[in-house]
Amino acid sequence: MSVAAAYEIIEWQYAVIDGGEAGLEVLGSQGDIWDAQKDMLADTLGALTSLVVFMFTRPDKRLKASR
Repeated sequence: MSVAAAYEIIEWQYAVIDGGEAGLEVLGSQGDIWDAQKDMLADTLGALTSLVVFMFTRPDKRLKASR
């Protein structure tokens, strides 16, 4: 998730520095002002889903035994 957050910040900085239409084009948000937040939400949900799947499919089951 930190990589996704870093990417969103870099993307934002580029848009601010470049400015104008070129800055808006690189954002790729298609006019959605909540694009970065939606991307981070999708990343968070993906990470949580992977964690749950990993907990229940792990071969050595150490995570289940430690609860």
